[in-house]
Amino acid sequence: MKNKFLASAAIIGALLSTPAYAADTNDGIKLNLGGYFKGYMSYVDQDEATGSSVNKVDMLRTTEIHFDGKATLENGLTVGAHIEGQADGGDDFFVDESYVFFSGDWGKVNFGRTYGTPYILQVVAPAADSNIDGRLQLINPINMPASGLTGALAAASYETDYDQDVSAKVDKISYITPRFSGLQLGLSYTPDASGTSRGAAGNSTDNDAADRSQILEGAARYENKVSDTFDYAIGAGYSKAQAETSALNDREAWNVGVDFNIGKFGVGAAYHVDDAGSATDDMKYSVLGADYTEGKLVYGASYYNKNDDVNSADVNRYSAGVTYKVIPGMSFRGSAHYYDIEQGTTDFNATAILLGTDIKF
Repeated sequence: MKNKFLASAAIIGALLSTPAYAADTNDGIKLNLGGYFKGYMSYVDQDEATGSSVNKVDMLRTTEIHFDGKATLENGLTVGAHIEGQADGGDDFFVDESYVFFSGDWGKVNFGRTYGTPYILQVVAPAADSNIDGRLQLINPINMPASGLTGALAAASYETDYDQDVSAKVDKISYITPRFSGLQLGLSYTPDASGTSRGAAGNSTDNDAADRSQILEGAARYENKVSDTFDYAIGAGYSKAQAETSALNDREAWNVGVDFNIGKFGVGAAYHVDDAGSATDDMKYSVLGADYTEGKLVYGASYYNKNDDVNSADVNRYSAGVTYKVIPGMSFRGSAHYYDIEQGTTDFNATAILLGTDIKF
């Protein structure tokens, strides 16, 4: 632990001791406004538990506001900040990410509340609509509490995605190398998984029966452009979180992914394993996706399987869709998804059709 602290202190000390002369201005760092709005009309026909009834047609949306700012100093060091606010979090507004970064020819350091390197460098497969069947599911059309499934599958938060985010968006320090001949590496250290900013509360305890800490993560990504019509990416990541007491088990996860772009065609696959803190079982994710681009239109399809031994379930999803890119940062999207979930003797099926827009500003 002492070595980890000294290494982190050395990196931060080197950065803070660098002379801070702005290249073009003495006004300091000013934040710029950005974000996104993702909104859909959703039609769902799903199996329902006794006593439950789900709207066939509904509106689903998610919105974030982003604050970004950076400045490059005369010595080449870039200093910046990124803050994200969730504007649709239960009709509330809360901070989702908040971190500063330092970058240069030597690489990049993130410091604060954000994802770890297995997520940042993760290679993902093409999707029908990345908001729904992508690596991180931002829109979930299925009402899981009304499904008749049990345990974790009956929670509204149960998602069919495959992002590796064991350390989640909590305070951490990460280092990402520059890309050397296509290869990029990353390391992350998260002292505590509680996710709470502790500027005025002192160091967190390390004997919480419901908490994990000392999360170490690493990732690698290799990209190669063979020609103007052929390029590919290969990546892998690993995470380990230590239980603070014997009431929990350590948690381990890893992923591998490949993605190929050949002319107008794209195809990719991902495999992710997470024991979710179980001593005997794993959640195994397998994803295969493909897309085809013709002008402003992108046709996509994907298959997703989650062999969830932790919750005794087998989750399958089949997706197809089309995206029309109106202008940079704005698209219209339509997709259809079929779900087949088996849990014990329960066989759950659902069909979802979504039409919507994705606007980045």
